[in-house]
Amino acid sequence: MAGKQKKKTHKVYAFFVLLFGFAIIVLTLLIVFYIQKVEVTGNEYCSDKQIIDVVQNDKYSVNSLYVWGRYLLGQGEELPCLEEMKVSLGWPWVLKVKVKEKQIVGYVRTGEEEYAFFDKEGMIVKKDSQYQEGLPFVEGIDVGSVKLYKKIESENSKIFEEILEASQELKKFEMTAEKIVCKSGKIYVYVGQICVCLGDNVTAEKIAQISPIIEKLEGKTGTLHLENYGEGRETITFKNDEFPE
Repeated sequence: MAGKQKKKTHKVYAFFVLLFGFAIIVLTLLIVFYIQKVEVTGNEYCSDKQIIDVVQNDKYSVNSLYVWGRYLLGQGEELPCLEEMKVSLGWPWVLKVKVKEKQIVGYVRTGEEEYAFFDKEGMIVKKDSQYQEGLPFVEGIDVGSVKLYKKIESENSKIFEEILEASQELKKFEMTAEKIVCKSGKIYVYVGQICVCLGDNVTAEKIAQISPIIEKLEGKTGTLHLENYGEGRETITFKNDEFPE
C-alpha cells in the first residue's frame, strides 16, 4: 500500500516538474523573442510605420518567432503597394523586414494641394501634398474618385490605358518627362522644351525614338510628331516653335 502511494507521489512530482519545465520554456520564448526592434529596408515612399503596422497587426505579433513563422508559411499580410516582402530574424528580439515597392510611373492631381501617385497598373500607391520630380504629371483626363490602393477609374478607359503604357515605357527607357497630356484624343509627352505627339496609340517603338531625336534637336523648341511612326511607316516630322493649342 505504501509502495503504491510512493509511486503515485513520484508521478505527481514528475508531472509538476514537466509542467514547470514547460512553463520555463514558454516564458523564455516569450521573453527572448519579444520584439524590441523592427528594421525595415527597401522602402522609399511607404513609411516604416505603415509596414510595421501591417507586420504587427494582432495581439500575438509582439513575438518575433510568431511573426517570422507566419510569413514563412505565407500567412502574413502585405501592403497592396508592395511587390514583395521578406521577414527574417536578426537577433531573437530583432525583426528584419525587407520590401520591394511597386514602381511609381506617374501622378495626377486630386485637389488643390494633393497628388496621387500610381503604378504601371494604374493603382494609387501613394497620396501626398508634394509632387515628385522625375515623374510625369498626367493631365487632360477625368480620373473621378481616387482612393489609395484602388485603380484609377477614368471615363475614357482606352485613352487612360495608353497613358499608362506611355508612363511605363518612359520608365523602361529611363526617360524623364515633365508631363503627359491627353488632348483631343491624342497623347502628348513633354520632355524639356520638346512636345512629343504620340497620337492615340502608344508603342515602345515610338518611345524608343524620342531620346536620339531630341539629342539632335538640342536648343530647339516645338512639337515632334511620332503619331504616324511604326508598323513599316517611318514618318517623323518636327515643327519648330509650334505647340498644341
